Amino acid sequence: MSSTEILQIKNYIGLTGDKPIRFIASDVDGTLVNDEKAIPEDAIEAIRAARESGIRVAIASGRAWNEMNDVIGKLPCLRYFMCTNGAYVMDKDENRSLFHVNFDKEQALYLLRKLLTYGVYVEAYVKDQIFGMYPPSRCITPERLSACASECKAPNKKGSNSLMDNHLPSSMNHPQLGVPDEHLPGETHDRYALAESDEAAKATMSECEVEQSNFFFRPNIRPFILATRTMVCDLLAHMESLAEGPEKIQIFYGDEPMRQRILQDLRDEYQGLSHDGTGRERFYDVLLSSEGNLEFVLPHTTKGTAVEALAKHWGFSPDEVMTLGDSENDLSMLRFAGAGVAMGNAKPNIKEAARYETTDNNHHGVAKAIYSAIAHNDELNKTK
Repeated sequence: MSSTEILQIKNYIGLTGDKPIRFIASDVDGTLVNDEKAIPEDAIEAIRAARESGIRVAIASGRAWNEMNDVIGKLPCLRYFMCTNGAYVMDKDENRSLFHVNFDKEQALYLLRKLLTYGVYVEAYVKDQIFGMYPPSRCITPERLSACASECKAPNKKGSNSLMDNHLPSSMNHPQLGVPDEHLPGETHDRYALAESDEAAKATMSECEVEQSNFFFRPNIRPFILATRTMVCDLLAHMESLAEGPEKIQIFYGDEPMRQRILQDLRDEYQGLSHDGTGRERFYDVLLSSEGNLEFVLPHTTKGTAVEALAKHWGFSPDEVMTLGDSENDLSMLRFAGAGVAMGNAKPNIKEAARYETTDNNHHGVAKAIYSAIAHNDELNKTK
């Protein structure tokens, strides 16, 4: 799918300014990965070249920490990951959280109750796990729910529960069970049901689960979703049982009329402000995405705030930062950086917010932007 153009260190995007780029933060989906969800070799080489030239490179994504397996596998040199739109920042090398902020638990439960009434797939991001639930109203009967509960309690029942128990739950991450308390997301364990393809996933899914996954998840992301979610029978009850609220709540809506209905009901002109039109404190914003999903996030915890915090920690000004993105959840970091770069596949409002534009995610977009930063820095060094 990707173009075969041979790249070189060159200022493809017309980068200007009197300060070098010292820090690059890249989105993942629609940016670093192509439409096949693979990281192109040219992007890998460009990131290596940037690091060798002294530029720091980090990930800023809406993905959870446990969804970074493919990025870590291809780019083990990367250390910092701003996950869940900046709400969970990880230092991979030290395997520790640098920053973590989450919804108030009661407010999150209130929002979950609202979302569950729409009959859509709903999920909650909790640190390094994502708990998901299909809507019972679509095809899962009360009898099926009872069966799900039985399956969750009988994890060794062959072929009955790999989707409902496709990850090690946190309660099983215990030394007495032979599983370390801490592990990187790239590590796998025997009980992970990694869906290498649709057929592999379908082999251990019920007919209803196949129908639901086909309806809610687009083909290019379906295997990835099935491999990285922990499905629960009752998401609301599960979240009630946890000590704290999630960092993000997300839905996959299935069709455009449902998306429009939810946006009309739950999104308004007060997006991003601390209070709505009646003076009530806002506790979430709704972000649009290109993968058939809507993200419900904390209003003032964004990729932009996370990128800004890391830049300040290292002593970099906004003019020394480049950010790469394609979606609405990238707007904050595109606006923060002196070199905000929109992908060629981004929508017009995203491109308008960015200062520069590169080619799309199937045609060297990330690599061209990064090589532009290296070329720009080299040019500045020549004039010293």
